Amino acid sequence: MLGEYPGLSLVSVIGISVAIAIGASGFGFIHALLDASLPLDAGERVVSLQYADARNPGSPARLSLHDFLARREGLESVRDLSAFVGEDRTLCIPGGGVALVRVARMTASGFRLARVPPILGRPLLDEDERPGAPPVVVIGYGEWQRRFGGDPGIIGRPVRLDATVHTVIGVMPDGYHFPVNHSYWVPLGINAAAHAFVGDPGGGGDRSADGRLGVGVGGGGPEVFVFGRLADGVTLEQAQAELATIGQRMAASNPETHEHLRPRILPYTHPFIGIDTPATALAMRAFQFALGLLLVLVSVNVAVLVYARTAARAGEIAVRSALGASRRRVVTQLFAEALVLSLAAALVGVAMASVVFTRAEDFLARAMDQPLPFWVDLRLSPPLVTYVAGLAILAAVIVGVLPALKATGRELQGALQQLSSRAYQMQLGRTWTSLIVVQVAVAVAALPSALYVAVQAVRRGAAEAAYPADQFLRAVVSLERDVESARLPSAGKPAASPSRFVRSASELRRRLVADPAIAGVAFASSFPGNERVTRIEVDGIGTGKWVWVNQIDTSLFAVFDVPVLAGRGFVESDAAPGSNTVIVDRAFVERVLGGGPVLGRRVRVVGSGEATPGADSAGPWLEIVGVVPEFTVPPGLESSPAPKLYRPLALTEIPVGVTLAIRMRPGASPSAFLGRLPEIAASVDPALRFQELQTAADVERERRQGLLYLALAVVAVTGSVLLLSAAGIYAMMSFTVARRRREIGIRAALGAAPRRILGAIFARAVAQLGSGMVAGLGVGVVVVKAMGGELLSGESALYMALVVALMAAVGLLAAFVPARWALAIQPTEALREE
Repeated sequence: MLGEYPGLSLVSVIGISVAIAIGASGFGFIHALLDASLPLDAGERVVSLQYADARNPGSPARLSLHDFLARREGLESVRDLSAFVGEDRTLCIPGGGVALVRVARMTASGFRLARVPPILGRPLLDEDERPGAPPVVVIGYGEWQRRFGGDPGIIGRPVRLDATVHTVIGVMPDGYHFPVNHSYWVPLGINAAAHAFVGDPGGGGDRSADGRLGVGVGGGGPEVFVFGRLADGVTLEQAQAELATIGQRMAASNPETHEHLRPRILPYTHPFIGIDTPATALAMRAFQFALGLLLVLVSVNVAVLVYARTAARAGEIAVRSALGASRRRVVTQLFAEALVLSLAAALVGVAMASVVFTRAEDFLARAMDQPLPFWVDLRLSPPLVTYVAGLAILAAVIVGVLPALKATGRELQGALQQLSSRAYQMQLGRTWTSLIVVQVAVAVAALPSALYVAVQAVRRGAAEAAYPADQFLRAVVSLERDVESARLPSAGKPAASPSRFVRSASELRRRLVADPAIAGVAFASSFPGNERVTRIEVDGIGTGKWVWVNQIDTSLFAVFDVPVLAGRGFVESDAAPGSNTVIVDRAFVERVLGGGPVLGRRVRVVGSGEATPGADSAGPWLEIVGVVPEFTVPPGLESSPAPKLYRPLALTEIPVGVTLAIRMRPGASPSAFLGRLPEIAASVDPALRFQELQTAADVERERRQGLLYLALAVVAVTGSVLLLSAAGIYAMMSFTVARRRREIGIRAALGAAPRRILGAIFARAVAQLGSGMVAGLGVGVVVVKAMGGELLSGESALYMALVVALMAAVGLLAAFVPARWALAIQPTEALREE
């Protein structure tokens, strides 16, 4: 039966498969994040501990080292309470080169909790954490094979992490990356009296597990990620109750630091992906459910098509019923046909989702410069297969059962009564015809925004940076145990410069500039194109303008070959303390200043808050001394270049970390230099380390791929919407022509002109299209206003008109073929059938 209607079957499979692919992709991502448990012995009982701030519920915080020590012995519901902080360190192997590796400084109890023995040597022990203990390291299987050649005599071998020589004491088995994608483990030495880490030169501040720096909440030492295993027979709720009681006692004894803190316990994996509250988890479940509803919408549209086909089979159904087939038998037959169709769509949808998973995993790993957490599995899983099977059955019920029930209801009784006559025809009814109106309205409301996103994604994906990206390397350079997320201080709030970092960074720059393969070196707060948005005030205009701000050294424009269009560039005196000069780009002149006078205008940074002119949070007034062209692709999907403001930077202003831009000479390979850079840095200062070390060409390629995937996804969804809309209108028109076959034949026999017959047929299509378009335009205007009104101005205003014209063309084209059938009906044939 499906083969007799190949067009309908193909359209149905395409529509349902896209919906299933979207639903399966969303379910797979959310399931992998929300429902994942550690692949350890009883990994679902491993939990994490953190604080919720009653004053700011949306900002969870890690525990301080003091609070970890206070809970380690007193918490009965959680065993093997442990802590770790994550770091990137420079690994130096005698005779084996230099590399940046991820290191977990972890308590020995973390190994006891994991219950995974090493394949060589031993794990960390409590005595390794004591003051004065010799530095030791445990390494992962992959690192052992890759960097040490699987040396069976690795135990006892010295290696250097940053400036400290460690002794290898153990090798963990293949696949072990606990706590989060780590392959090197060193002791989290703790000075309990000082609430600091043993050997921490900072004495009270270190890097948290997720890369943040600072004293932990509660004021007792640095932040740590705290985790443990639920005691036997203890539930998560019981552990939370005990933790709340302890929190109340600490708030009573330390009101100045703990009064606003609410300790809570969560599944181990949740904090690493931002699921810090039950409300966040509920929102993700709701999104998961909403993606499933998309299939319902698509299936209802397919059901309209199937009902039109079922209506044409009214005579067959009536004959089968007259010969003794029960209603259940007829409904089962139609359900079986729909099930075959939906299962075929499910196979296509799962294949599409698998491609999405593979591409997304690679893209996210490159974007984060590290693999996804080792417990995240984006492959097909039993829950995902069950979910897809459920979607397929749901689609079959909607597509097959609903039309079947209507076809075997009162319509069937009428067909049985008039079986000897062709006078009877099934009716569509208002419900089914109104679905077409809704379909058109949804398309007109949603497609302009989708078209806007797709066009902008393609434009941004095709846009080339105005600098030679294939000649550049980029990295964030910082000092040992400084945070990878550290950047320059907020504008107007310079920080003291640590002399060691300034000396080391200056020497590194001197070494790089002297290298014959390098054409230039520049420092900046962000690599050009990755600036952070900041709100500014323009003298004479006021606040409310948002621009992208970057602090750059005086050589950056020369290194990137950026000309000065007006005024002057930065000179060394601009980088002196107290300087108030800035340079803006051409987009800033046009979008912020309205194309008016530029040089000498004053601006100041007021941050991302609601600061007002004259408020303490506003920075000093800055004078515009030059204008440069745009030389990077604007971030996001803006329809015009992003306005940028550049401030001068001196090395003496750098607090703990800075972005490094290196330009290679023509003919020199940036990729080949990637391996040399850590070695040069280690020779300057072993404590120097790099994060986000990539070629600019790789970053540009990842940007283009991400935008291309976005455009393809939008095109797939919008194409499905258009296809279903056209198929629905086609089915309705075909049904109308079939039902009015006798009427059309008689009108033609009585001399009705073809124009009048076509007008009567098209009137139904025009009425449905017009009603849907009017409703869709109303909803669409509300949607785009909520998005900031971008679609209501400039060239983007054409998108709505284009979608309306496209839907009208699709609808009328879908009605054209049935209309031609109507003109081909011979009066004698219609009367003979009657």
